[in-house]
Amino acid sequence: MYLLYVDESDSADHFVVGGVAIHEHDVWRLSEAVERFCSSLPESVRLGELHADHIRSGKKRWRHLPKTERMQVAHELADLLITFRGESNRQPVLFGSCVQKSWSYADPAERAFEDFFARCNNFLGRIAAQGDRHRCVVIADKSKLEARLQELMEGWRAVGAASTGSGPMASYAEVPLFVDSEASRLIQMADFVTHWMHRAYIWDDQAILSRIVSMFDNHNGVVHGLSHLHRNRFTCTCIGCTTRRPGRLPRAAM
Repeated sequence: MYLLYVDESDSADHFVVGGVAIHEHDVWRLSEAVERFCSSLPESVRLGELHADHIRSGKKRWRHLPKTERMQVAHELADLLITFRGESNRQPVLFGSCVQKSWSYADPAERAFEDFFARCNNFLGRIAAQGDRHRCVVIADKSKLEARLQELMEGWRAVGAASTGSGPMASYAEVPLFVDSEASRLIQMADFVTHWMHRAYIWDDQAILSRIVSMFDNHNGVVHGLSHLHRNRFTCTCIGCTTRRPGRLPRAAM
């Protein structure tokens, strides 16, 4: 079983979904690793939620720390993800989808979540074909889209997703479950991934995404786990676009 922790980021012309998939045997250990990391921080920021935007921009309790120290925290969190290995000896797997609203013919949020969930489903299908079979449960941050996403997932599990051209998302054992991010360190790590995707794609700030990009699901040199859907995707130089140019892969794999 994998647990897929998910968060979203909405802006004027982009909708971003990001998350981290963790083997069930590693969930507690990764959560504890993040908790230990937090206990090592300065006392003024030690308690409470790790919110990536607050860390980067110096909001709320982070306002008293210099930018260099705040960015060091971000880099150390990236290192924690990169180096983590739990009981399963598996690295967490990242997924993300960034949709440009003015490009999308469908609802951008629904399109982003559909693409995102299809990518994790494809990952689980690929490793199942190698004899490593798992189901997945989605745990997402509280959202105004909760009821809609649960309704959509019922359809995606049964018949698949039209926009991605994928078959039924049969790897998902249940509709998405939603929790308050303050209660879950791993939802906070999903927020970390999503925020730095947002910074990279909207503000061209590659400081952290460039560190963790190798953790996005990839196979045979193709980055399947990171999707950038926008009007310039045929000429875009990001790793998600360049390794998945149309014509190189069948539509269901894109």
